[in-house]
Amino acid sequence: MVSQIDQLAEGLMFPEGPAIGPDGALYVTELAGQRISRISEDGTISTYADTGGGPNGAAFDANGDLVVCNNGGRWPSDVPSTAEARDPENGPGVMQRITSGGDLIEDLTEIDQIGLNSPNDVCFDEHGGYYFTDPVWSGLVGGERTGGSVCYVNVDGNASRVATGIGFPNGLGVRADGRILVVCESLTGMLLSYRIEEPGILSPAPKPNGMIGRRSVPDGFCFDESGQIIVAGHGSSNIFVLGGEDGRPIEVIELPEPGPTNCCFGGRDLRTLFVTSSDHGHVFTIEWPVQGMPLHHTL
Repeated sequence: MVSQIDQLAEGLMFPEGPAIGPDGALYVTELAGQRISRISEDGTISTYADTGGGPNGAAFDANGDLVVCNNGGRWPSDVPSTAEARDPENGPGVMQRITSGGDLIEDLTEIDQIGLNSPNDVCFDEHGGYYFTDPVWSGLVGGERTGGSVCYVNVDGNASRVATGIGFPNGLGVRADGRILVVCESLTGMLLSYRIEEPGILSPAPKPNGMIGRRSVPDGFCFDESGQIIVAGHGSSNIFVLGGEDGRPIEVIELPEPGPTNCCFGGRDLRTLFVTSSDHGHVFTIEWPVQGMPLHHTL
C-alpha cells in the first residue's frame, strides 16, 4: 500500500511525458509550454529544449537522445495550468528527436505518404526500435472508432502503422518479457494487449487487458517489477493499479488533485513513482513498495 504522496514541482504548463534521463533527473514535456523541462531532485525546473507545437510523450533511447511525440499544438485550454498559454495551434504532428548534444531534429512527419495526426506517447522495445500512438482528436464518429493507430519505427528509421482503428490510442508500453504491447484506448476506458510476433509485427486482434471506466480516461502508464500496470486516470484524481497479466483491479490511489496524465519510475533504486498532473501543473512523487520495471533501453 502507498503511504505518502509528495509534491516535487509546480508551475508547469500541462505536464506530460515523464522520462528519466541518463543523468538521473526527471524530464517532462509541457504541452502548453511547448518545451521539455528538466526537474532536479530538489524540484528545481529548467528548460531543456524548446520544441514548439505540443510535446506530449517522450522517452530516452540508448544513446541518450530524447524521442518526443509532438502532437502539433493541441492541449485543453480550460484548466488552470494553461490559462496563460497561447491558443492551441492544431498543426501537423511530428516525431522529434533531441540529441544528447542539444540539437532538435524532425525525425518523422508521415508514413507511406500519409501525414501523422497527433503523436501522443512512445516506448522502446528490446531491439532498439520504438512504438508510438497516433490518435485522431476528433474521437468517435457515428459511434464507430476512428482511425487512431499505433506505429513502429525500427533501428534503421523505417516506419509503419502496425495497428489501426483504435479509439484514441494513448499511453503504451512493452511488457518486461518483450512479448506483449499494452495500449490505452482512451475513448473506451480499456487497456488492450497485442502479442508481438516480431519487432513491429503485432497480432491482428488485441485482447482486453483491463478497464478503468470512462469517467477516468486511461492516459499514460508504466509497469513495476512485479508486472503491475500503474495507470494515470485522467479526468479524475486517481492512479489505478492493475494486474499485468489480466488487468484485474488491485488498488486505486487518490492524488491531492485531478488531472494525472502519465507516470514513470526513477530514483536511486527505481522505487520512486513520478506522476505528472496536468490541470494544476504539478509533479508528484510516490514511494513504491517494489521497484519499477527496468526499461529495455536502459543505458
